[in-house]
Amino acid sequence: MKERIQQSVKILAPIGTLGGFISDVLTPLGPVTKWLFLCSLAISFIFLIFYVLNKKKLAQKYLPSSIILALIFGTFFLLNNNTEKGLLGDNTESISNLQNSLFKLQETVDRVEEKVDVIDEKIDLGFEKIAELIQSNNPIENPKTPKDFIVNAYLYQSSGLLKKSQISFEEYFRLTDDYKIDILFDYCDVFETNNGFTQLKIQLDQFPSNDVTSIVKRIKTSIDLKKLFFKLAAESRNDKSKLIKWAMLYSSGADVANALAGNRAEFFDWQYYCFHYHTELGYNCEKVYQYFFNDSKAKELISHNTFSKKPLYIFYVDYLSMSYVENSPYYPKIDDDWYSKEYAIKAKQQEELYLQKREEGWFR
Repeated sequence: MKERIQQSVKILAPIGTLGGFISDVLTPLGPVTKWLFLCSLAISFIFLIFYVLNKKKLAQKYLPSSIILALIFGTFFLLNNNTEKGLLGDNTESISNLQNSLFKLQETVDRVEEKVDVIDEKIDLGFEKIAELIQSNNPIENPKTPKDFIVNAYLYQSSGLLKKSQISFEEYFRLTDDYKIDILFDYCDVFETNNGFTQLKIQLDQFPSNDVTSIVKRIKTSIDLKKLFFKLAAESRNDKSKLIKWAMLYSSGADVANALAGNRAEFFDWQYYCFHYHTELGYNCEKVYQYFFNDSKAKELISHNTFSKKPLYIFYVDYLSMSYVENSPYYPKIDDDWYSKEYAIKAKQQEELYLQKREEGWFR
């Protein structure tokens, strides 16, 4: 037995010491030395039982090794029992730096898990779920989730507390990194009231650049709506983006119609592109729902005719609803000064599409 112990010491002392060193370094992650000590102690106790039961060959072979490891791990356990980072971490700067590196990795993992939680919250966040909260609640005192902040943003906005509303909107954007047209429009209104138009342009430059933030910036910072409309119309003919086409419909309100009324060709183009793009997006603009937090806003925001709650261009396209008109006065006739073959072809397309959509109930 004595010879066995001497042989085991030569082999296990370095191994046990290395294991104790590693477990001491890992102390901030948990009581590693404690569990190593308890495990080796339990194994020693088992082999001691074998020894008592006269299974000397098995006990003589493994009992010394387990006792040596129990002593080594027990020593490390006693030494770092009342330390924060272990004996070595509390007293050696290089070991402490190593531990900090390890915990930065752990901190990164924690942040990723936190981000996953935010994404889960974002997936669960929908307009219908917050609409009830906005109607039935006071502002949330200690907001933490995206849902809390967006609810507060609208509650503060409706209460006239626009500074708090702005902060809540910005916290929502920070947590979700998600930008929807209707939320951004409301945020822009709040921010401009608080800070002015010039600061709004600067603020919109700070947002991540994507299709939504880009189009919102163009709409909200445009001074000349007629110029914006024609720029968007020109882009829409070469760009398949449905968002550009929706933006053109949004920018084509009464101001644009009045500005174009003196030019029959431009006025026809306004009707033509609005009608064709609207049919492409769907009557409720369902093809662009992914860009909105509240789906109904997609159509509501292009419904400039406040009497009928429909896009303004419909009033001029839907000529059959005018009892005194049999044929649209807005299409070119051969003796009109703005007549051309191109406009005649487009007028025919417009007429056919109008009759088809009217039959489908589009203009009801």
